[in-house]
Amino acid sequence: MTRKDYVLIADTIAQFSRDIAIDSDSEYLTDRARAIRDGERDALVTLTQRLADQLRQDNPSFDRKRFIDACQLDAERLA
Repeated sequence: MTRKDYVLIADTIAQFSRDIAIDSDSEYLTDRARAIRDGERDALVTLTQRLADQLRQDNPSFDRKRFIDACQLDAERLA
C-alpha cells in the first residue's frame, strides 16, 4: 500500500468519527440511541487499532501513531 492509501483510509475513518460526534450532539437521544452510538464509537476505535496493527505488520515503516492521529479519534482510547 502507498501513503495515499493510508491517507484515504484515515480520512474515511475520521469522517465516520465526525458523523458519530454530530449524532451525539442531540439532546434528544434516547437511552437506546446513546447505547448504539457508544457501540459505534467503541467499534470504530477497535477497528482502527486492529487496522493500524495490520498495516504496521505489512509495512515496517508505517507510523501507527501518525495514522491514529489522522483518524481523529480519542487518542487515550487507542493506546
